Amino acid sequence: MKPSDFVKYLQRMIAITDTGLTFTKDPFDRERYEDLRDLLSEMLNQASDLDSEEVAEVLKPTSAYATPLMDVRAWIVEDEKICLVRGQGEDSWALPGGFGEVGYSPTENILKEIEEETGFKAKVERLLAVFDTNRFQLQSKQYAKFVFECKFLDGQFQENQEIADLQFFAIDQLPALSEKRITKEQIEILWQVYQGHRGQYLD
Repeated sequence: MKPSDFVKYLQRMIAITDTGLTFTKDPFDRERYEDLRDLLSEMLNQASDLDSEEVAEVLKPTSAYATPLMDVRAWIVEDEKICLVRGQGEDSWALPGGFGEVGYSPTENILKEIEEETGFKAKVERLLAVFDTNRFQLQSKQYAKFVFECKFLDGQFQENQEIADLQFFAIDQLPALSEKRITKEQIEILWQVYQGHRGQYLD
């Protein structure tokens, strides 16, 4: 078994115990879930490559059914180059986007993220891919990463509280990527879908 697979099993078991603690009415079951959670927490600390903040995030108690979260990303291409942004204080780059916010649809979320991060108004063309972060960038929480092909309409980039820079890069000249946000493999899959070499990607 690969170490990453083992961590995913622990992540899954902790989510099950959290759900059990949320809904159980039996005090004996609650005690068993708490004991099991303590054991799983210790195993996660010993077995994973997650940093202390990520481990703390996994172990944060929930008060609802544990489910994957949502991340939205924008795929914007101009002159055969891909739009990437660099966060404040960071050296790596990612597709514009971020965590999905309650009260917005996925497409509303990505348009909101684009405007906040880049200053541009945009429109959504189509959904290119949905990625499972447990496969591509295992981290503290599991996300469904929705990547939408988008097009800038009007506006101008200005450095802001979140983003220090915006540039377009050729597929064969990518900078260092923020791999918890997007990986080179994901970029290559998106490029193939965008070019029409494969259908919508769901995984």
